[in-house]
Amino acid sequence: MKVKKYVGKNMQDTIFKVKAELGSDAIILNTRKFTEGGIFGFFAKEKVEVLAGVEEARNKKPETNREIQEIKSMLSNLNKNWNENDFVRSLSEPLKKVFDLLIQEGVNESLARYLIEQMQDSDNPEEQMEILSSEIEDIIGPPAPLVVKADNQKVVALIGPTGVGKTTTIAKIAADFVQNNDYKVGLVTADTYRIAAVQQLKTYSDIINIPLEVVYDEDEFAKVLASKYKDYDLILLDTPGSSWNDKVQLGRLKKLVNKNLIDETHLLLSLNSSNDNIEKVIEKFSELNPNRFLLTKIDEATNFGNILNLGYNYKQPFSYFSAGQDVPDDIEIAYQEKLMPFILGDKNA
Repeated sequence: MKVKKYVGKNMQDTIFKVKAELGSDAIILNTRKFTEGGIFGFFAKEKVEVLAGVEEARNKKPETNREIQEIKSMLSNLNKNWNENDFVRSLSEPLKKVFDLLIQEGVNESLARYLIEQMQDSDNPEEQMEILSSEIEDIIGPPAPLVVKADNQKVVALIGPTGVGKTTTIAKIAADFVQNNDYKVGLVTADTYRIAAVQQLKTYSDIINIPLEVVYDEDEFAKVLASKYKDYDLILLDTPGSSWNDKVQLGRLKKLVNKNLIDETHLLLSLNSSNDNIEKVIEKFSELNPNRFLLTKIDEATNFGNILNLGYNYKQPFSYFSAGQDVPDDIEIAYQEKLMPFILGDKNA
């Protein structure tokens, strides 16, 4: 079946268009009226939209079940789009601008719609923005940075795919705890697959003046913790990057970051990646049981809706976000008031 949408100024005009193109055998599948144009609801013109279809000439057997399902799916998607368009058309101009901003920032459409619906509880523009800010703040949630208590050693692993910035990030955190908190910090790397990664972390450890140990498996890691680092306050583990499709590497990482050795596991997520890629990373690394999200490359991102998508979909706290390569300056605790301006457009706030 050939299916097409037609729009006219009234029903008669629209049906004429349908028959002119599809012929008298056309079947009307759906009709709806809507208004278009105008300013703040005034001077809008009413129009009619018709979904019509016609059986295509075939010299074949009747449609297969798969073809029928494809048509049903197409009709379902069209109806869904109409409903969404109805929602947008029903919005006041200020709310429509907010909705468009959220979509442009990459916020999932269902979440953007939820936020707008909460704002509709008020007719006052100032109150509406307060509602939006409050909702965004709740979705982001309070930060969960590293906290080291006296006489209570903490071992933290940073995990994530290749190229997400684990080595630089671990150096930033180490430098901050040494310089600003005066803690005894030790570094461990299991990223022995890339020689450059070990050399890079060794350079950072020399600059910060803290030790670095290289381990190849969980047994060596356990020995380092029990001997060389037994009196240290904070031990940071740099893990090898892994593709989310590399099951062998993920299996090795799972042994390395087991709960007998690690107190916290931070999954690094690059904000310059697409939403689909980020979701794949989370899905595959979930078997390592991360309990923090750490956002990287925020300075390279073109939109920031994924901050909200992550907070809403996974309810996992954010620990830090990083923007740049400078050690230790380009990393901050993921406070709500620090992340909100990225989403609402004022990135210099």
